[in-house]
Amino acid sequence: MLFETHAWVTLDNAVAIYNVYSDVLVATIPVGIAPAFPKRTPDGTKVLVPNQGSNTVSVLCTSANRVLATIPVGLAPTAVAIDPTSTTAYVTNSGSGTVSVISIPTDTVVSTITVGTNPVDVTIARDGSRVYVSNAGSNSVSVINPVTNTVIATILVGTSPNGLAVSLDNSRLFVVNSGSNDVSVINTATNTLISTIPVGSNPQKIAANPVNPVFMYVTNFSSNSVSVISTTGLNVITTVPVGINPLGIDVTGDGTQVWVANEGDSSISIINTNTNTIAAALPTSFPPRGVTVGRVGSALSPSEPIDLTDPYQLEEITESVCIIVEKVYASCLQRECFPAFTVTLPTGVPPFTFISMTFSTGVIVPGSIVITPIPSRPNFSRVQFTIQIPYTLTLRDSTGALFTLTGFLPDINKDIVMFFPPTRPEFDFNLRVETRTEVLTSPVFTSTTIQIAIGSFVITKVTGVVQLLVPAFGFCPEPPACEEFPVIPQNPCLNFFDTTLTPFPSDFFPPQLDNC
Repeated sequence: MLFETHAWVTLDNAVAIYNVYSDVLVATIPVGIAPAFPKRTPDGTKVLVPNQGSNTVSVLCTSANRVLATIPVGLAPTAVAIDPTSTTAYVTNSGSGTVSVISIPTDTVVSTITVGTNPVDVTIARDGSRVYVSNAGSNSVSVINPVTNTVIATILVGTSPNGLAVSLDNSRLFVVNSGSNDVSVINTATNTLISTIPVGSNPQKIAANPVNPVFMYVTNFSSNSVSVISTTGLNVITTVPVGINPLGIDVTGDGTQVWVANEGDSSISIINTNTNTIAAALPTSFPPRGVTVGRVGSALSPSEPIDLTDPYQLEEITESVCIIVEKVYASCLQRECFPAFTVTLPTGVPPFTFISMTFSTGVIVPGSIVITPIPSRPNFSRVQFTIQIPYTLTLRDSTGALFTLTGFLPDINKDIVMFFPPTRPEFDFNLRVETRTEVLTSPVFTSTTIQIAIGSFVITKVTGVVQLLVPAFGFCPEPPACEEFPVIPQNPCLNFFDTTLTPFPSDFFPPQLDNC
């Protein structure tokens, strides 16, 4: 098939793999001793499993269902977070009080960060800008800058903090406090406590709905339930009974299912997020602990058949084809604002009237790009460049004459961190920008100038030309015949007498009175 969605569940020294939409056990892979809470890479190609009893991390290939590598880390690793580019992983070593930073392409530890006592969980901001670690023994959360791999803040929370989740807009961090039976809500901009939400007894892990930002789900180990939290009301809106001693939890990519690993009765509860009821319960061969759910990143090769029985495939697909396209490897967005952009008025008769101001897409100034690799972060580089955005300003003076002024907004100098995947030296990456620029307020005129507040949205992309395998629906159908531009005949009566071109008017007679 083109893509599958699997759930990877840690058992006794193994990982069980289930097809999410058929609930069928696909495979069981031996890993290290006492595997804890696994994490799938965002690109779907790998799953990283921390083996608490072996002090290692197993790297699984999702397409082949096998162990690719085993990476030594600190003592008693428990949880994994992976950056949005699927290149860097952060592993909490609960017995060492550290976080191991792993380069996923090379399967090596590139840095070790000292955090609080007994770090048990880790998560990363959706834009990759911050890493958060819960320190169960210190009642705190460590905030890590992934560029420098240093702790830049420590936030005090409830008792024995455990599970972590960041809201979809990166504005809030939710911290599950196992000892105080609540969830701390942190403002990520100020690293301060906003609210505390009471949940069930001995809560453990938390997962966000990736489609609906309103909902998060918390496993309550001693209450045998899952609390459904509203991220807007900051309260529990319902409680769903599950199996005995629920631990790990994750949500499918389409937001329709919550998978819960119940350690106490060796089962998996599957929650329907539309009804917040149990849709299915699966038995496991050993007590499950952690679960990660997501798409498998392996695509069809051209010779493989299409599985038309899979409900997530289009039945019209006839083949898989290779196309040459410019693939986006990394992207990020920023905003720029010019609160008082000033343009000198043209020679005319005042007062002037603002008609319009339009903008062309921004361009990178030739020769302004400087890319510097970051030694502490493999495959990441400091990227510096300058953007220019052209504008066209139209004014009218008191006589009615129109004036069109063109130019550029002030140079936008960028200094950001971007991901560049490892590749052969001959492969060329391109740096591209896209902009959308708007006038924010009404212009202000002086005797000689016009001042305008302008805002610009900027997206920066790292791209490269590659061959991609995509599903095809066959060749495109023949298009309709082109419409000829009508030629007006010299004698206008020819059109008038052509009943197809000039039908008799339907409103020839006045309408009747409509009593309805």
